[in-house]
Amino acid sequence: MTEETPHQVYDRLWAQALDAFSTGGVRVDPHLHDPAHDMRCGMTLVARPDAAAQARLMALIEQIQAVAPGQYFYRADELHITVLSLISATPDFDRAALPLDDYHTLLDSFFRHERPFRVCYQGVTASPDAVLVYGDSEGDALNGLRDRLRAALAAAGLTGTMDKRYRLTTTHSSIVRFKAMPADPPALVRLLAAVRAHDFGAFEVDQVELTLNDWYMSHGRTEVLARYALGE
Repeated sequence: MTEETPHQVYDRLWAQALDAFSTGGVRVDPHLHDPAHDMRCGMTLVARPDAAAQARLMALIEQIQAVAPGQYFYRADELHITVLSLISATPDFDRAALPLDDYHTLLDSFFRHERPFRVCYQGVTASPDAVLVYGDSEGDALNGLRDRLRAALAAAGLTGTMDKRYRLTTTHSSIVRFKAMPADPPALVRLLAAVRAHDFGAFEVDQVELTLNDWYMSHGRTEVLARYALGE
């Protein structure tokens, strides 16, 4: 079976979202209503958009808030692109069992030999769970880095739960998660359709964070363990 391209993934999610909006089938994570009892934790490598890119995404979030209030809206300091999920967020996460020194040694050496790259935010899609701003990296640099990193981690015996849920190939930032069925789905669809192919600009990835995080990479529940500069 041929693997979907990232754009095929985003188009499939958009079709699923339109169906969910029209049938009341939006998927709501119950943990969003009771975050204090959400024990899911994992370890992730992420890249953060710069201040200018954050501002553009926050302007869109404000527009969505106006037509679909009451959802989970990402803060500026929560926005991110997942470089690689090393340990999926689960309730049985055991920090004490992690070979953090081994991870740090490998990742520090790995990223020193990687070059900074640009990510371009190219449009918006949705799923039955969320709204996403999607993009691409110039020359598919991010997926090249992911493949080299997977190989390095595998050679060191540090695969964790990497790629157990699915093999990550997309480049996107989640900006909204649904806590309830939107009160006015047609208004939300009109807004999202109007920016489906909107260019939200680009930013350079010259640093990657290693984080311990909850499912949403939420403020106050994400700990940055290390920051790795690319190309130093």
